Amino acid sequence: MLKKLLFVLLVLSLLVTNVAFSKKLIVYSSVDEANARKILSAFTKDTGIDVDFVFLSSGPALARIEAEKQNPQADVWFGAPMENHIIAKERGLTQPFKITVPKEISTRFYDKEGYYYPIYMNPLGIGVNMTMLEKLKLPLPQSWNDLLKSVYKKTIQYPNPQSSGTGYTFVTGLIKILGEDAAMKFLKLMAPNVQTYTQSGTAPSKAVAIGEAVFGIQFTPAFFQFMDQGYNVKIVFPKEGVPYEVACMSIIKGAKNIEEAQKLVEWVISKKGQQEIINQKTYFYPIRTDVDFGNLPSLSSIKLIHVDPKWAADNKTRIVNRWINEVLPY
Repeated sequence: MLKKLLFVLLVLSLLVTNVAFSKKLIVYSSVDEANARKILSAFTKDTGIDVDFVFLSSGPALARIEAEKQNPQADVWFGAPMENHIIAKERGLTQPFKITVPKEISTRFYDKEGYYYPIYMNPLGIGVNMTMLEKLKLPLPQSWNDLLKSVYKKTIQYPNPQSSGTGYTFVTGLIKILGEDAAMKFLKLMAPNVQTYTQSGTAPSKAVAIGEAVFGIQFTPAFFQFMDQGYNVKIVFPKEGVPYEVACMSIIKGAKNIEEAQKLVEWVISKKGQQEIINQKTYFYPIRTDVDFGNLPSLSSIKLIHVDPKWAADNKTRIVNRWINEVLPY
């Protein structure tokens, strides 16, 4: 009887030990759900660390992390353009993790104090449903200025900069090209041609693919994916140039699974992690120069516009409020 009791106690102790050590990483992902699953599943397969994630666009993610700062419910904020992570750092919502960053990653892409690191980068572009374009006998735009033409009335979708980091990048890109006042005037003049301002940064591509909209403005991965799947979609990179995102990740201050969070950061910026971003067909551009880009167009073929992420972060509330007051009513 005593032997049986000891055996039961041993089994129970082993079960408790296993539970104690089987930690699960909790992630708030501003990477779209399908691609977040691809990347994080590859991480789990490679490391054995399980991940649960919740998709939240940039704005809602930042708001939720701030609301939970006294009792954090997630370990990592995964995705969203860099300026959002700068804001999180400045508000004391994230914590540093100092590691040696490979020379193959530009110093422009990460925080030297270790508060955020890059996942991938992507240029902004105009996705075009070529079937709808031909059906409506519309010209193919070659520049941002072309989108002001009255023939494009109610044919465009782009993300709302209140909720979407993608939408905000579009606005700041225009500011870099045109100047702030001229950019607001441009967006106001373009407003009659806009069908809707989407809440999600990836929603315009879906609308373009199914013919709900002729044009969608967002980062390019979903357009590349729809093209690969046989949809009659084309990407235009306007001749004035396009802004780009560097999607980043931060460890949330007070994270309960800190070691697992650190391992995710290390894995993502490793050569193996970056190659998985291509292998998993996310259509994201790697941030390492020593990774094979696959079939993606060379970045040297695209005129890229650099927007200072610190400026974008510091001016976000003011710029978004200008958009709300000067563009949204039209």
